[in-house]
Amino acid sequence: MGKRYFCDYCDRSFQDNLHNRKKHLNGVQHLRAKRVWYDLFRDAAAILQEEQTKKPCRKFLQTGQCDFGSNCRFSHMTEQDLEKLSAQVQGESSSKEMSKD
Repeated sequence: MGKRYFCDYCDRSFQDNLHNRKKHLNGVQHLRAKRVWYDLFRDAAAILQEEQTKKPCRKFLQTGQCDFGSNCRFSHMTEQDLEKLSAQVQGESSSKEMSKD
């Protein structure tokens, strides 16, 4: 059967050879899964800054769902979500300042 390669980001395996691995690692699904994984570890301030620059997603605000999901170029955060995130960023920055003193 030969060696198999398991991709942790995509949670799938395939026969390991140069062609298959290169095709998988450059594939759209793998790149999306990898981006979602790394987005889990982003700083709240970076997320807030990015979300404030985006326009709100009309489809998500109307129905609560969007066909594009995490790949949507519009924001899926409501005003309340942005306020909570802003408060979290303020709390983190004030705790960092107090720990420096």
